[in-house]
Amino acid sequence: MKKCEKFIIIANELKDKDLKQSEMLADYIKSKGKSVSIFSVRDYNEEAGIDDDSFESGDMVIVMGGDGTMLRVSHLIENHDIPMIGVNLGTVGFLTEVNVADVKTMVDRMIDGDYRIEERKKLKGTILRDGEIIHDNIHALNDAVLGRESMLKLIGFKIYLNGEFFDECEADGVIIATPTGSTGYNLSAGGPIVNPGASLLVMTPISPYSLSMRSVIFGEGDEISLELVDKRHNGQNKALISFDGYMNVTMNIGDIAKVRVSDKSLKLVRLDNASVYEILRRKLGA
Repeated sequence: MKKCEKFIIIANELKDKDLKQSEMLADYIKSKGKSVSIFSVRDYNEEAGIDDDSFESGDMVIVMGGDGTMLRVSHLIENHDIPMIGVNLGTVGFLTEVNVADVKTMVDRMIDGDYRIEERKKLKGTILRDGEIIHDNIHALNDAVLGRESMLKLIGFKIYLNGEFFDECEADGVIIATPTGSTGYNLSAGGPIVNPGASLLVMTPISPYSLSMRSVIFGEGDEISLELVDKRHNGQNKALISFDGYMNVTMNIGDIAKVRVSDKSLKLVRLDNASVYEILRRKLGA
């Protein structure tokens, strides 16, 4: 792979207090004669000085945090053809690749071009109201989750596949996950684990009021449409659809969310030669 000369570190300052770990990593990169820039994120709404120009001259983005930080950064670099690797400062860390103790080896290998890249497919969402698009080209690495906005009541929605009626459901919500996101909320809700290299979508209901509603896997060319309906005829059905927990849109009765596999993908750096199934076994403690 390409030998890295210019590094960009993006740190979650809530996990890397005072950016101590990031600063030490930056010092090591500089000691190797390479350039490095450091930026910080606090949450999904705060990025210190990061804009599109921040990624123009970089060869590699190193994320200091957990899976949530990785998801946030995946949106920041969405329009840039730059690979990303994560240093785990969180808990499980399905997306992160390296522990803090191994960061020097990580840098050495990236400088030597000794790494591989996995292309992770994203999903694309479009929201319609009264037949008009109100949000378009929303991309997510993990999932799109339609759920209750506030009240502790089930929401009703119809599901269409490629424009044809598929099912109708009352539930706490529904998850549409990418293969990467299959080990996240989808897994917690009882959905299947999917090889992250696949190009497909997994739909998993959240606590459905049904004996038959189960997870379904859809192909790369399928489009899933979720229409919020007034199933109980009380006019109180209101929901929120969230893309990676980042882009959140309130949905009213009659609104439709369309989700399909995106043409965008994330370049995720891997150093470990273990299979995806071995990594899952380690992470899940099976």
